[in-house]
Amino acid sequence: MIACTDDGSGDSAGSTFGLEVGEESDSQTLDSGTSGDEVGDTGTTDTGTADTGTTDTDTGTTDTGTTDTDTDTGGATCGNGEVEDGEECDDGGESGACDIDCTLAECGDAVVNMAAGEACDDGNDIDDDECSNSCSLASCGDGVLNDGEQCDDGNDDDTDACPSSCMNAVCGDSFVLADVEECDAGGESDSCDADCSLATCGDGTLNMSAGEVCDDGNDDDTDACPGCAAATCGDGFVQTDVEECDDGNDVDDDACANDCTDNGCQPLGQRAPLDTLSLNNASGCWDGNPCQFDQYLWNNSHGQNFQAFGQGISCTGASTCVENVGITTYQSESVCQGMWDVYCDGEILGTIDTLNTSCVGSAQGNGCNISFPARQCAAIEIVAADDGDATLGCCGSNQPDSMVTSISAW
Repeated sequence: MIACTDDGSGDSAGSTFGLEVGEESDSQTLDSGTSGDEVGDTGTTDTGTADTGTTDTDTGTTDTGTTDTDTDTGGATCGNGEVEDGEECDDGGESGACDIDCTLAECGDAVVNMAAGEACDDGNDIDDDECSNSCSLASCGDGVLNDGEQCDDGNDDDTDACPSSCMNAVCGDSFVLADVEECDAGGESDSCDADCSLATCGDGTLNMSAGEVCDDGNDDDTDACPGCAAATCGDGFVQTDVEECDDGNDVDDDACANDCTDNGCQPLGQRAPLDTLSLNNASGCWDGNPCQFDQYLWNNSHGQNFQAFGQGISCTGASTCVENVGITTYQSESVCQGMWDVYCDGEILGTIDTLNTSCVGSAQGNGCNISFPARQCAAIEIVAADDGDATLGCCGSNQPDSMVTSISAW
């Protein structure tokens, strides 16, 4: 820096300084030149102002003054926690009352505010689109019928007409419709038929999951579908018009062969329990029950007296396999004897002839019997047959006047 003096060289020095400053900065020529003249007159002041003051003033105005003015007048800042001009609210971010854009939170303003419990906000008033008017995402059970839903009753009751699937209740949807369906397994199961009724053999609905091969809806075990299985020989059920017998075993030499044909029953070799006197139209003087006894006893509690052909008595009881029927009569060979036709369950088996024969002792061992192929009998009937004989003496009256005192089948 060149100091200025007050002598004749002072003006020269001042002029020289002012010129140098002017040449160095064209942008400041006007202000600096003027100042230089003024300073040239005053010396020291000129030097301080030209070198420092003018430069400081110019820089302050350009770099600092303008920047401060923009910040102060640039407008409100949303999110700073202060409600400023143009803002409805400012909580420093999203809150239950204030959206992120500093507007008051309101469902339908098209601004999703999760803090306010909104899952969506499409800004419209259409309730059955993807975002309901409550700003919740469309879902089954919200009570609003949306696309893809057949119903929506707003509850979680799976037993009503609109279960939680929001599809109309139907059999097979795995929901049991109260008072309509008994079950619903989503299809056939071992406990539930495909029609949503409980699986039961005989209900008329085929349920293969329950092991059924057929189901004809009845309890007839003699048809083609006993017990919901196809009728077969060996199942223990005699199929009508197909099998003669079916004992359910694989023993071929018993009463029922393995092809379900009748081998004939197998008598047990003992007296059958046919002890009940069921039919009695004999008209004689004795009216006992010979069905109860095997041994001969001349007693009116045993004896039945026949005084007309065609009269008969019947002994009944549990069906039993038998192949013999025998009787006892009065001890005289010429008195109270006769002939009797023998029937098993209404079918004639043969005739017992006691004329000129002693039929005492055991009905099973006295020879006064008939034999026939073994068969099941539940009723043995003997009927007085025309014997061409005129025996008298039992009751001393009408012919044939014959007597039976015991009857056995074995």
